[in-house]
Amino acid sequence: MKVVSSLNVLRTELEKSGSVALVPTMGNIHEGHLSLIKHAKKYAKTVVCSVFVNKLQFNERADFLTYPRTIENDLKKLEMIKTDIAFLPSGELMYPNEQEFFIEVPDYISECLEGQFRGPFFSRVATIVMKFFFLIKPDIAVFGKKDFQQAFMIKKLCLQFSTQCTILLGETIRDFDGLALSSRNSHLSSSERANANQMYRTLVNMKEEILKNSELEHFNLEFLSQLEGTGRDRLNNGGWECEYIKVINKDLFREPICPKTEWRQLIVLAAAKLGNTRLIDNIEIVKSNIQ
Repeated sequence: MKVVSSLNVLRTELEKSGSVALVPTMGNIHEGHLSLIKHAKKYAKTVVCSVFVNKLQFNERADFLTYPRTIENDLKKLEMIKTDIAFLPSGELMYPNEQEFFIEVPDYISECLEGQFRGPFFSRVATIVMKFFFLIKPDIAVFGKKDFQQAFMIKKLCLQFSTQCTILLGETIRDFDGLALSSRNSHLSSSERANANQMYRTLVNMKEEILKNSELEHFNLEFLSQLEGTGRDRLNNGGWECEYIKVINKDLFREPICPKTEWRQLIVLAAAKLGNTRLIDNIEIVKSNIQ
């Protein structure tokens, strides 16, 4: 595995690399990241995993400073699965000057769900992703389904900017009890970790209710709204602070208009705090192929 921090060295390596897949990360590598790299290996000759903690997508400076940085362990894990190139750009390389220009993300993505709680997050993510695409020019980039709203935004971004980069989505990797793997999980106390899979269990229950009722007459917007309310109550009564649980059409990223005809396209998205740790998760009602 080549470990590269210089853009000139990276470009020299990529000139002889054939097709290139990019897996962007902020480090603290876990099995979820590794699964994306393994997925990328199926579609490209060379896989580049970037490790860069993007300060501009953090609302609070304290969150940026305390984000877990585990570069030595990260490199060992990347080497173990034979990642071709680990790209470790400096802040100066990615932001040689104060960033004054940002990509504007449409309101129907940026102002709802995650956008309600994370400020200009999507604009900042879109901007750094495009920077990586300009620098690396990958043929393929792989993102995880756990951050579904982000992945949806990036697919639309690449399509509208004609990047010629194919976006692939990797399945959410879960711990033994269903908790979605995330760098944030390391902030959970032992007692919080014991309760952390309640979000996943709530989503599974909602999926089961949708599947059970999808062809019945009462399966409508009111039914979905009541189901969302029950999910929120379940988390709040279980010691969580629920920010949202929402059923949307995953293909269009909007509320369903006619649930009875759209139920195969539905996905349930959730975000909640357990103690001081904010977790997100989702579940597709009918799992789509990884793409």
